[in-house]
Amino acid sequence: MIIYFSGTGNSRFAAKRIAEAVSDEVFDSAPFIQEEKGAVFARSGAYVFVAPVYAAAPPLVFMDFIRRSRFPEGCRAYFVMTCASDMAAAPAYCQKLAKEKGLSYFGTASVNMPQNYLLYFRTRTPEENQTKISAALPVIDRIAETVRDGRILPDPGMKTWERVLTPLVLKPYYKLMVSSKAFIATEDCIGCGKCAKVCPLNNITMHEQKPVWGSRCTHCTACINLCPKDAVEYGKRTRGKLRYHGPESVMKAGNKKTGETL
Repeated sequence: MIIYFSGTGNSRFAAKRIAEAVSDEVFDSAPFIQEEKGAVFARSGAYVFVAPVYAAAPPLVFMDFIRRSRFPEGCRAYFVMTCASDMAAAPAYCQKLAKEKGLSYFGTASVNMPQNYLLYFRTRTPEENQTKISAALPVIDRIAETVRDGRILPDPGMKTWERVLTPLVLKPYYKLMVSSKAFIATEDCIGCGKCAKVCPLNNITMHEQKPVWGSRCTHCTACINLCPKDAVEYGKRTRGKLRYHGPESVMKAGNKKTGETL
């Protein structure tokens, strides 16, 4: 079973590719996270958890979902973290989660995907994003091969300061930096409601054909990146920045230029 959490689609893309390679099912955790519920999994074998790195760790909402869920004792647990650079202290959290749930920890791997956190970073051009996604494909395939063969993922190594510092700053970071207050819809908004549909936390409602953000935000950036009119801004931080419309969109555009198929 491939279980994922995704905002703009990087982790969903990796999860679906792994699932196809190992002939397994894909499970979207978002509907359960929206209701703050866990799921009951009865199948034996391997579980692959795929999610982005938020502030040097897996998303808190995804970790909470795993903690609330039930799994058969002793199943293999693989973790795959999509990130723009590295996964920092994520392996420590993943190993701890596996132990808490009675799962056999079989390692954590990272997949470098395009930057989507334009609230505080610069997103790249479609061409740069396509290059990065293309480079990620063999990495994902090697992870899938490891899962299929029942082997342990290679130890990525982790810096001591990341292991020590991350638990100290993670919750304060969420409290001080992760807020939905600065999100606005500009006059370019057409009221299509896509931002509300793609929000994995169900944190956006439409009022008089305009989005209204609630307080339950995890900065996945789905609303701002996937808006068809680029009509969502995060205060002044995102003005003029390129949007990242997700891996499928990037690859589709690239394939049209080359005549290739993904």
